[in-house]
Amino acid sequence: MNLRLEQVGFCYGDQKIIDDLSMDLPPGLFYGILGPNGSGKTTLLDLLTGHRKPTDGRILYGDRELSDVPRKQLAKEMALVPQNFYVNFPFRVREVVMMGRYPHIPRFRPPSAEDDRIVAEAMSAAQITDYAGCFVTELSGGEKQRVVFARALAQNTPLLLLDEATSSMDIRHSIQVLNLVAQRVRAEKQTALAVMQDINLAGMYCEHLIFMKHGRIVCHGPTQQVLNPDTLRRVFEVETKVYDEPFSGSAQVAFKK
Repeated sequence: MNLRLEQVGFCYGDQKIIDDLSMDLPPGLFYGILGPNGSGKTTLLDLLTGHRKPTDGRILYGDRELSDVPRKQLAKEMALVPQNFYVNFPFRVREVVMMGRYPHIPRFRPPSAEDDRIVAEAMSAAQITDYAGCFVTELSGGEKQRVVFARALAQNTPLLLLDEATSSMDIRHSIQVLNLVAQRVRAEKQTALAVMQDINLAGMYCEHLIFMKHGRIVCHGPTQQVLNPDTLRRVFEVETKVYDEPFSGSAQVAFKK
């Protein structure tokens, strides 16, 4: 379903974090959000998931304002993989992944065989099956991120939002997770929206890039059009060379020291 932002703004007190954002996000694409620290990327995800409400403008999900969509319905539409996942209670890994099924399970009913199957497939996809009985509080940061990613897969939503979801993972698991997301976008027409710090991984996986700075969108569009030295100079104030890399089959960036 289409997401649309219309002159969206957001403030913390007197401080404007998001300023006059307007754009359409058609479904079925892998979007990347890039920008310097403090540019409003995570706040934008908070607004798109309904965790925060705009102080100006509006966000439409299909033909409805996002704020009008009931929370339980929204949980069937959107899954978030946060950058930081904190849990103090020693849940076991499988229990955390099963939490992704809660929006689909009727109240006072136990998980069904179908829920068990979906959870097992999500854990296998994230390569955490061997951790099923482990306490999530005993895992490393990268392992916890894979658990939360599996929970989002189990939620089985048409829209997946990732907030630096691979920041604690090694490169092998980062590529594995991004491959899974890209595969779902292609095969199932899922929409993915990912805040990323690694420009080269964004160039490899994202079909559409959104560049932000100071709470505003500097530019957005197909990756091959907007990933260029001029954009990177304006957004990050660095000198770069952007080139087609045949081994990865994608645009990559080299930085000048």
